[in-house]
Amino acid sequence: QTLKSKPQNICILVESLAGGGAERSAALLTQMLFDLGFEIHLVTITDKIGYKFSGRLYNLGKYKNATNGIFNKLKRFQHFKEYLHEQKIDVVLDFRMRRNALKEFLIQRYLYPGFKVVFMVRSANLGYYFPKPDFVAKRLFNNAELCVLTEAMKQSIEQRFGFEKIMVLPNAVDLSTYQQDFAFPKDVLRPYILASGRLQKGVKQFDKLIETYAKSELPKLGIDLYILGQGEMLSELQQLAEDLKIADKIIFKGFVKHPEKYVANALFTVLCSAFEGFPRVILESLACGTPVIATDCPTGPRELLDGTNGILVPHQDFDALRQAMNKLALDEPTRNRFKAASQKSIRKFDITQVTPQWQSYLNALYDD
Repeated sequence: QTLKSKPQNICILVESLAGGGAERSAALLTQMLFDLGFEIHLVTITDKIGYKFSGRLYNLGKYKNATNGIFNKLKRFQHFKEYLHEQKIDVVLDFRMRRNALKEFLIQRYLYPGFKVVFMVRSANLGYYFPKPDFVAKRLFNNAELCVLTEAMKQSIEQRFGFEKIMVLPNAVDLSTYQQDFAFPKDVLRPYILASGRLQKGVKQFDKLIETYAKSELPKLGIDLYILGQGEMLSELQQLAEDLKIADKIIFKGFVKHPEKYVANALFTVLCSAFEGFPRVILESLACGTPVIATDCPTGPRELLDGTNGILVPHQDFDALRQAMNKLALDEPTRNRFKAASQKSIRKFDITQVTPQWQSYLNALYDD
């Protein structure tokens, strides 16, 4: 394939387009690049489409059968390969998790030759994106284009693997869509704080959040904890709330496609992840004018919370988290001060600032 002087057809490859912040960010990216005039091809591996996107959708999940055996996977592989060539794709932005070394070898050997590929890294947990052992990852991605969310992620990859082609482009937010008052949710009866994310083990640490909430003053103050998201830990977390005798104060809302009214009307958002990338939970909370309390996990909270818009506590220090929750719940003037500064604090991540960075980066890929 002969590469054009500038890219025109961009393929954004994702596992799915529903369920979490990474998917919301990918969906927003399709809109940002589409508005720049690129032809956008959104390719999903599974048949899960929940967020608004721009461009043309190619849903590989439609070809997935119940067994998902090797022949079915090869069939989808072939469909995708043909699509890349038929549509004359110039750049592939690969958002997949990449844990399997053999699979990555086959994809790079038989699928991607002739295309500019950018491997997206969306979490500080590098094991999601670089297969073990490290020497294999070094061989597979030694000359690859990588795009990460923070400088800290870039430095971590450089130190561990020695890779050099790493671009930092943060998640963006469209602040223009938050210039309104979001009505108080009709199903909410009392003041509440909010947490959001997939209910999966070892990442968002909702179990530790529930335990910290139970030890705080908030249940006694009549302040509930709302949790938005779905996942395999739901029944376990519900049981934990029962055991701690606070089941009536923890409300599991499941997946909420348009969560803004819940975010905007919370006293504050709380995040205590084991690791992050550049959390949309914080970005969208601040966009809604809602302060944030977060633990200083790698990476994201430190880049977003600057002292004017929320409270950053030491990583995995749940007593400090409890104290911060008590303080902010009782201190309305501080909440209001944080609220007033929240949108201003993230203006550099607005799409008007991040979109030109993407245009420059994609064009620069063709100047190598």
